[in-house]
Amino acid sequence: MGSVTRITMYARDASAIPAAFARIKELDEELSDYKPGSELNRVCRTAHERPVKVSEDLFRVLEAAQEISRDTDGAFDVTIGPVTHLWRKGKLPDAETMSRVGYRNMVLDRERRTVFLELAGMQLDLGGIAKGFAADEALAVLRARGVSSALVAVSGDLAIGDAPPGKEGWTVRLEPSEEVMTLHNVAVSTSGDSEQFLQRDGVRYSHVIDPRSGLGLTSRIAVSIIAPGGLLADPLATAVCVLGPERGAAYAIRRGASAYFMR
Repeated sequence: MGSVTRITMYARDASAIPAAFARIKELDEELSDYKPGSELNRVCRTAHERPVKVSEDLFRVLEAAQEISRDTDGAFDVTIGPVTHLWRKGKLPDAETMSRVGYRNMVLDRERRTVFLELAGMQLDLGGIAKGFAADEALAVLRARGVSSALVAVSGDLAIGDAPPGKEGWTVRLEPSEEVMTLHNVAVSTSGDSEQFLQRDGVRYSHVIDPRSGLGLTSRIAVSIIAPGGLLADPLATAVCVLGPERGAAYAIRRGASAYFMR
């Protein structure tokens, strides 16, 4: 998924680590939009012709994404792929590109576990949700192998297990707010424009894109979300940035999470 992954754990030996990385590799093959042969990209090439049955992993991520899209009226939207592909080339979207974006055009059928994309040329981008899910799943693999005290970091997305031996939790510095917290059995995701942005005609566009306009945010904002799991924390971080501090923080609380903003 274009990210560096690190695992830190307390255990008798390192035997559980290969299985955790293998799970992340499996999810990369399913969920990455960087790989032409990934399950995600194969679905995007054919799902506008007919509903396509997908893996439980992919369906679970898309289902979680759609829930947040509906809750936020599209402030988070995984159909933003046509726009993000242009952003990677330093380009802004035109009307034709935007015509292929919209979460309402992605139809999910839980009973049949299928995905249907109503418009040709739609492209799904799970960059705002898949890394948090991958961190969750790697931590679950470690726990299944008897390792409960671990921290999985997939870029800026953390899945945190039990506290290290003799401590109350893992010491985590929340980048935007600079707060240092002691955490265990939660997920942390950070989003903002501190590192990735596009400068065009004197305007600074964040890599955090408002799916409703297709443009990167122009107001400086960064947030860290603490939530029960990464499948929630990761997309919340993006949605909260788009919604803004007041509405975003209120939505995070409604979903059982907390938001910490750049000071």
